[in-house]
Amino acid sequence: MSVALGGSTAGAPTADVRNMWARTAVLCLVVLAAAIPWQMRWGVVPDTSWIIAMCERMLAGDRLYIDLVEVNPPFTPWMLMPAVVVAHKIGLSPEIVVHAYSYAICLAGLGFAALVARRAGFAENPTLFAMLPLFLALLVIFPGNAFSQREQLAIALFLPFLMLAAWRAAPIEGRKPSLLMAVLAGLGGSVLVLVKPYYAVVVLAPALYVAWRRRSIRTLFAVEYWVIGLICIAYVVAVQHFYPEFLSVIYPMLADTYMRRVENTWELLTAYGPTYVVALLALHFLRPGLSFSPLVCVLTLASLASIAPLIYQAKGWAYHAFPAFSLILAALVLRMAQAAPATEKPPGTALELGRKVLLAIIIGAAAIPFMQTQKPSAEIVAKLEAVAPQPTVAMVGADISGGHPLTRMLGGTWISRYCSDWLGESSLYLSRIANRDGNKELASHYRQIVDRYIDDKLAELEAKQPVVIIVEKADVNWNEELSLHQDYVNFLRSYNQTAEDDKLLVLVRKSATAQAE
Repeated sequence: MSVALGGSTAGAPTADVRNMWARTAVLCLVVLAAAIPWQMRWGVVPDTSWIIAMCERMLAGDRLYIDLVEVNPPFTPWMLMPAVVVAHKIGLSPEIVVHAYSYAICLAGLGFAALVARRAGFAENPTLFAMLPLFLALLVIFPGNAFSQREQLAIALFLPFLMLAAWRAAPIEGRKPSLLMAVLAGLGGSVLVLVKPYYAVVVLAPALYVAWRRRSIRTLFAVEYWVIGLICIAYVVAVQHFYPEFLSVIYPMLADTYMRRVENTWELLTAYGPTYVVALLALHFLRPGLSFSPLVCVLTLASLASIAPLIYQAKGWAYHAFPAFSLILAALVLRMAQAAPATEKPPGTALELGRKVLLAIIIGAAAIPFMQTQKPSAEIVAKLEAVAPQPTVAMVGADISGGHPLTRMLGGTWISRYCSDWLGESSLYLSRIANRDGNKELASHYRQIVDRYIDDKLAELEAKQPVVIIVEKADVNWNEELSLHQDYVNFLRSYNQTAEDDKLLVLVRKSATAQAE
């Protein structure tokens, strides 16, 4: 994550330094070349596909939080809007440009982090430079189904801030970050908080470590923290001014429904906990007896702080775990590269190989949750393209992956204000929980939300007459609830079942199938 030139390799022969640069550059190109076909396994992931659709509808005149109901603050569409605008200007698919944009962000974040590390003169720099392709792989290959997610892009831009924190924790005499470097690191660091405000704890943890190590709270008033703070204040003001509906309507609705829908915390901990604990223990066993360097400390603390948002969100989705795992894996790589005291005996070949194998096993285990794909099957896409090209699409189900990216893969148009039926399904779930607990008033409250949502959904279906309706099989209770409404049953009589897999049942309007025949 750092460039070896500029101090650490000053005494090295020029030819050797050039060869090292050349080898590293070639390996980075190999990583990028491998990442592009690798990411095709997942395509554009559901959340990103929905954000692209949302950006296009905003560009077409739809109003965010009025015509479009989005569960996240406006930075979510803002983050990808530049890529969507460029795609429209140059006539390319937004999916292609968004992926290129994501690679560019990863390279920019990693490159700037390398520059900060070079200026800081870390003792690890010579080894770290050789490991630069591995850090790049952690950003563009390891993410799997989290690639192009907001957390993944934010972590890439957060790396320079972490390098600067490590520099401030143990500054070398005669080396001081420039004002521009601190401002840019603050800009990059602010993105993580803008993505989701509770990631502020990930900024705070390294900051407190620096203050503790320097025995001074003055470090908490460094330029980069002022930049992050001012940007966040400006963002809150902008949200209140341009999108008052988010704070007055959407957020209260989320707090009442979506955010109260907490999955099994124990399942979340068992899914991610064992691998993460092993990674933490490996920080010691990879280099026993060697104290942690500031670089290792700031990444480890940032990773530990990322556990809090993972548990708080309580959804268990892999991309929510990406900050914690990517940072702890980066800390492990840094630990391997950490300079040892001259008195330490060099490890034998077998021990060194064992450490590398352990690191590889941990990375492999950590990658498992990111390997699952939600990409629609080629069979379903082919069937629908044959009978209903560029259809209007609706969905019955709460999982965003049912309708996205399938809608855009078909060249279709999403008819709903919502990305899925999350509001109705969550309210139905909470109503049943309240009934089970004997809280009739709360059950009635959620029942009213369910009824209003279903009424609106049926009116939307009748008004827009979608060509394709995607039904998610897993949402049994939601499907049963809708089936109790005769208007819904009657509406579906105009549709034929056209495609099916383990997760989805796809209905196509009879008039469309008749035309295709």
